[in-house]
Amino acid sequence: MISHDREFLDAVTRVTLHIEGGRLTRYGGNYSAFEELRAQQLTLQQAAFAKQQDKIAHLQKFIDRFKAKATKARQAQSRVKALERMERIAPVLAEAEFQFEFLEPANLPNPMLAISEGVFGYAAEDLRNAPENEAAGAYVTGAAARFDSESTAPRVILRGVNRTVLAGQRIGILGANGQGKSTFVKTVARTLALLGGRLTEGKGLSIGYFAQQELDVLRPQDTPLEHMVRLARETGQAGSEAAREQQLRNFLGRFSFPGEMVLQPVGQFSGGEKARLVLAMIVWQRPNLLLLDEPTNHLDLATREALAVALNEFEGTVMLVSHDRALLRSVCDEFWLVARGGVAPFDGDLEDYQRHLQDESRRRRDELAAAATSAPTGDAAPPAAAERPAPALNPAEQRRQDAQRRQQQAERARPHRRALQQAEQRMQAIERERQQLEARLSAADCAPAELADAGRRLKALQDELAALEEAWLTHASAIEALTAAPGADVAPAGG
Repeated sequence: MISHDREFLDAVTRVTLHIEGGRLTRYGGNYSAFEELRAQQLTLQQAAFAKQQDKIAHLQKFIDRFKAKATKARQAQSRVKALERMERIAPVLAEAEFQFEFLEPANLPNPMLAISEGVFGYAAEDLRNAPENEAAGAYVTGAAARFDSESTAPRVILRGVNRTVLAGQRIGILGANGQGKSTFVKTVARTLALLGGRLTEGKGLSIGYFAQQELDVLRPQDTPLEHMVRLARETGQAGSEAAREQQLRNFLGRFSFPGEMVLQPVGQFSGGEKARLVLAMIVWQRPNLLLLDEPTNHLDLATREALAVALNEFEGTVMLVSHDRALLRSVCDEFWLVARGGVAPFDGDLEDYQRHLQDESRRRRDELAAAATSAPTGDAAPPAAAERPAPALNPAEQRRQDAQRRQQQAERARPHRRALQQAEQRMQAIERERQQLEARLSAADCAPAELADAGRRLKALQDELAALEEAWLTHASAIEALTAAPGADVAPAGG
């Protein structure tokens, strides 16, 4: 697995392979364990390198001093050979770590902005450029509407929003995909117009906007230098010392755009290079409010760390949309939830939000199940003209037949429920044993034979777990089918 999400790697992996300088090194443990071990190794290597350099300098000094003296020539020659035989320790050449910082804002209006009864969405002319998952998720009537690219009516995503952004806040914007996070941020960034209500900006508000799609703010045919020259002119610095070409080249060099790279078209760049250029342009503007919409999509782990450090040192306000839990956790001290057509404060941390998502998923499943069982099928054939309707049963007989039907369905579902319970118990036992095996595999004192036995046992458990999951799905589907039968009152699986 290759991933830039450190928390995902920590949760999933038990071995880390590090590729550097054409060599691959294996570390037992997840990403956090690798970082700790790697740091320890680098510290030891640096100390060993420094010690060896002192020894080399001492030998070389003796050689230089006595190689011309006959009485010391033999000793000098032996030290020359010692130097030649010495296996040199490489210095710690840290990877080209990317570091940057946001400039101190010229001023900090407070509040930064205030939203009153805001209505967010897409006007008719903006619909073609809207993310379809958000454009379809309009909450005008409380239900998702089918996206119509030919529609001339505005598409409302969020309404009744009342929020205030203060100086120095660190706000994480949470919400499932398609709920309107990007729509909200784009409107605050002035990319979209507010459809209703009022958005009042503080005097001197300066926004730095990182779009989820970098090409929303970049021109593929232009070079980084052309982007910076144009930006310098737009910010009124075209004639200043900072706007000179060499000064701009130096500035871009701080963001890992050296030499002739500043003259290459942006369209040829990787996603990470485009992201760094957007960050450079934001830093240049010296904003006091940062609006960051998925800034880490194309950034490697080292660059993500640099971004987290820069954001924590930033003196202005940050509003961050990200799926990178490590970044949200390290930068944000409060969260807003975009859901069900509104924006509200979320009282909790990311673990609470994870539980909230699970609760919402269960609620939606229950709603869908209820709708499916209560809706008419619509495909029953109408009675023939010659057929006579069955005589209506009296209420007592109807209740008796309904009770009999429920009893029969419960009897048919009972073995499936029993099988589900047994499968769940076994899966829990497998999970406990799997965790114990993985802990043993990552232990430093695990012998090779024990490692092989544990690996084989782990594979057997994984195969058994796959078979159990397949059986669980089969029995759950059978119970669901019985539940959906006409007149069924059997509780659904897991209920």
